[in-house]
Amino acid sequence: MAAKAAERCKSPEEAQLLSPKLKENTEQLTIEVTYEGSRISSSSRLKPKTAEVPEVLDETRTHLNQDHLGAVTTEKQLVKNIVVLGIAFACVFSSFSALQSLQSSLFQESALGLKALCCIYGLTVISTLYAPVFVHKVTPNWVITLSFVMVALFTSTFFYPRFYTLVPSAVLVGLTFGPLFSAQTSFIMHLVSKITCLTEEIREKVQQRFLRLFYLLYNFSRIIGNLMTALVLRYSDNVFVYMTKKLHHYDHSQSMTVSYQIHDTQMSVSLSRDVTGPSFCRNVECQNDEILRSTPNFIFLLPSNTSFVLVSIYLGLVLMGVALVATMLDKFEVYVYQDPLERSLWSRALRNMAVLLLDPNQPLLLPLVFFIGMEQGFIYATFTQMYVSCALGLEAVGYTMMCMGIMNTLGSFTVYQFAKHIKRPIIMAAGFIFQTGLLMVLWLWKPVRDDIAVFYVIAAGWGLCNAIWETLTLSFVATTYREDWHSPFSLYSLAQALGLTLAFCGSLYFCPGIQIYILAGTLLVSAAPYSCLEFRLHQQRKFQERSAML
Repeated sequence: MAAKAAERCKSPEEAQLLSPKLKENTEQLTIEVTYEGSRISSSSRLKPKTAEVPEVLDETRTHLNQDHLGAVTTEKQLVKNIVVLGIAFACVFSSFSALQSLQSSLFQESALGLKALCCIYGLTVISTLYAPVFVHKVTPNWVITLSFVMVALFTSTFFYPRFYTLVPSAVLVGLTFGPLFSAQTSFIMHLVSKITCLTEEIREKVQQRFLRLFYLLYNFSRIIGNLMTALVLRYSDNVFVYMTKKLHHYDHSQSMTVSYQIHDTQMSVSLSRDVTGPSFCRNVECQNDEILRSTPNFIFLLPSNTSFVLVSIYLGLVLMGVALVATMLDKFEVYVYQDPLERSLWSRALRNMAVLLLDPNQPLLLPLVFFIGMEQGFIYATFTQMYVSCALGLEAVGYTMMCMGIMNTLGSFTVYQFAKHIKRPIIMAAGFIFQTGLLMVLWLWKPVRDDIAVFYVIAAGWGLCNAIWETLTLSFVATTYREDWHSPFSLYSLAQALGLTLAFCGSLYFCPGIQIYILAGTLLVSAAPYSCLEFRLHQQRKFQERSAML
């Protein structure tokens, strides 16, 4: 009864929609609209959809793999650039450092070589001031190429070394050395920025890796050039030694001074023999604790064919570096942000350097950088002439400087690894102790041929100390000024070039004992503020570690 009453309450339209006939028609219409053709199961209809998903995923993976391969290729290109740049610098400075080590021993009477080196580094101090403008106008690639060409010109003048050939070429090298170091910094910064954006790595790790790779290749220049010098001088003709004045020899057995003089006598000496005695070295030119040097008592003179072979090898190395930079180095331009005050680029660069001097870290760092230049100039000029060549012969200069270069290269890598586990102040203290000990040995020791091992121990120890100072200071600059290295590295190059200039000028006029006093005083003056800087950094790291733990 209730069902019948419900059927009566339904309207005619509802009755039609709910009738069996209409329901059958609805099913037919549904089939005609939604499906045409043979009937397939629902599982079969899902197969085309599931088959399309792997195709989309494969296409996505292909694009991702292509992007990854492109990123890897670009990263390899960037690493290739830093390797090419390092090899080019190694080739050029192999020649330059080898020539630099021989200048004080070859041109003793006129001191032409040392005067040329004074011009180079003195003008490097000046050219550092206009380096940013020069690099911006000329681009880093052309600046590096131009400076290498000037080094090639300077090297070629040694085919005919005279004042009017050597000094003008030295002036050109000095005017381009400041821009060269600035262009080198710009190029490495450019590569670091690119690979940081490409791989999304931490910038500090990238720049440390690139700087280590570059300076590892660059340090090989102190090995290759000196090795070439040693081999050529060893297997070529004998070196001529000319006596220029009376010699005094102290006879310990008879407690008397014996004087003898050689006039108008040419003495050809083989490099493998006992070339000299103690009287050839610094005792003759600086007697009775004199301050200024007297005229040298002997000079070395290379045979023309030996000199030609040496200079040809040096020139070939420089031209190889020029070819690498000109053909294999990618080119880019330096972009400078628009200054709101519309000041010139040169005035902005000088202002940035002046503002950087107000940074509390720079006055503590720059004295040690100045000392690095001083100690390098001393080992290249005074040690090679007044200790090595006068006692062992000109041939030994290449071997001792090569020994120093090997220890400098190994020391740089070792100091960096030790810095991960040993605190920097401890490494700095070790370097200070080693350097002080070497200065005491040089002050007390009389160079004689019988102590041949001492020469190489001093050279190796000096290379290790130089590695400590350079690694600590360069890593500090790179990690402290992460975004912009131009001004910090410009000040670094300026202070180092100033130290080299004063060291070469001092070698011209002062006795070795006075130079050692000056070097020891500079070490004391520079070590004190740098110790304060390392202590400050150590305290900052401790505070950061405590903050991170909280």
